[in-house]
Amino acid sequence: MRRALLALVLAVTLGLTAPAAAQDGRGEVPTQDIIPEPDSGEAPDEAGDRGGALQLLLLGVVVLAVAGGGWHIARQARRGRTPA
Repeated sequence: MRRALLALVLAVTLGLTAPAAAQDGRGEVPTQDIIPEPDSGEAPDEAGDRGGALQLLLLGVVVLAVAGGGWHIARQARRGRTPA
């Protein structure tokens, strides 16, 4: 076990991992904007657009589902601990 841990530490510290695929050797940064600037987009026109009402509704449904699942698990755990 100690030998395997030592081998792993040596491999990581000596850099025996694969090189990053994004490096092309030129040292240049791409000029294309991958991440848009804040407030540079368009306001949602329809409910299904990014940031529209349907996305906010979906977020609410997901939050309620997760909270409901947590509540149900907590309730079942309390019920399981209570002596019958």
